[in-house]
Amino acid sequence: MNTIEDPDLISTWAKRCDRSIFIIGGQRTPKPLNHSIYPFLVAYIRDEHLERYDKLSDKVLLSLLYLYKSYVNEYDWFLKADDDTYVIIENLRHFLRRKLSNATGYFGYVVKTHDRLYPSDGAGYVLSQATLIKLGEEILTKPEKHKLCRDNAADVNLTYCLARINVFVSHARDNSQLETFHPMMFEEHFLGKFTRWTEHYAQYDQKKGHNCCSIFTISFHGMSPRNMKLLNFLLYHIQIAQS
Repeated sequence: MNTIEDPDLISTWAKRCDRSIFIIGGQRTPKPLNHSIYPFLVAYIRDEHLERYDKLSDKVLLSLLYLYKSYVNEYDWFLKADDDTYVIIENLRHFLRRKLSNATGYFGYVVKTHDRLYPSDGAGYVLSQATLIKLGEEILTKPEKHKLCRDNAADVNLTYCLARINVFVSHARDNSQLETFHPMMFEEHFLGKFTRWTEHYAQYDQKKGHNCCSIFTISFHGMSPRNMKLLNFLLYHIQIAQS
């Protein structure tokens, strides 16, 4: 949910979603987008002030309100990802295949504050349809209630909102207790170049090397357009020859 900087940010992985929507704070441009270059839906909400860092909490809530009003009955799951997050959609589907979209809940890379757990914004998180319905009915469509879950950090803010309606985040680790959502690039996780924030606030101890990441990894964050294209090529264009 950010401004359009490079169409390859979206066209690498988001084209594998059932629907991908790029959400921008601002007014629709007079000149229509060239969909041969930007092959995705663009939604404009409110004004350009929403793109300020201190307005990200508002932008996320308004973006979810847009999804609630437009698409809540069309899809089982709703993924929120930044424009520098790479998502392996096939692995996300694999993770969700045994989850119930008609039950409230959401999943991601879990981080802790002094009083609750929340999903890292950068790693991305996925909400069930039931969660978006409940959030829409009880908070998103009632602007006076937005202030009940006010926090400058968008991911923490959403967590407070959902906690108000008794919906809480769950981790997305695999059966070997390895992470599937990742708040940093693969190289940083693999080499153990963890930030102080990650080491201090992650729900679980960090692992490096072959234990850094699940074989069914879902996301990496902090990806440049160049690195997205490289990862996309390695994942989808290189095959291992059979002996």
